[in-house]
Amino acid sequence: MQSVDEMIVREYLEQNGFLVRPLRKSRLQSRRGGDEGLDLYLRNMVFTPGGREPSFLLFSSELRYLESAIVCIRGWFGDKAALASMSNGQDVVRLLETQVLKKVEKWFDYDPAVSFGTKVLPKKILVAPAFPTQDPHRSQCIELLQSKGVDGILSFKSMLLDLIDRVDTKQVYEKSDTLQLLRTLKTFDLVKDSQMSLLG
Repeated sequence: MQSVDEMIVREYLEQNGFLVRPLRKSRLQSRRGGDEGLDLYLRNMVFTPGGREPSFLLFSSELRYLESAIVCIRGWFGDKAALASMSNGQDVVRLLETQVLKKVEKWFDYDPAVSFGTKVLPKKILVAPAFPTQDPHRSQCIELLQSKGVDGILSFKSMLLDLIDRVDTKQVYEKSDTLQLLRTLKTFDLVKDSQMSLLG
């Protein structure tokens, strides 16, 4: 069964034009169990070479510059570091230093037999529950993650806001439970478009 995290990430990436598939892990990793999480391989089939590199913080407007990527989805905001307890940028920095940095290289260790079919190796993208919006904590988090080989961050909040904005309450989404749930929540005014929230 798909986790909610996976459904949100997959839906967001597919809505932004990517082909998405689970990435086969090495046999050694699959035996370890525990902190497995999920990895996705994604490919931008309309990618145009010669553009600039995508920014580290990947919003929808940046995704067109991304040819391919391994997206690492982990529950690093679980029991020990609840999202509700992260009230400021320093909390996110502390979480990275104590929970994420010691594991992130292992998370991106994929089966070397996997062939990606592109000249450039895929970017390593980490899904984050939250990310500081202001410096110095924002820059500090980026430097810490880049030092471990991470090429970019996808924020759950920005992905959810993007999906909410895309959902039309007059349309039925038979093939997507995620979009159908968001449509229902919007229909009953339980969630609103992000632009409406900013104006309200």
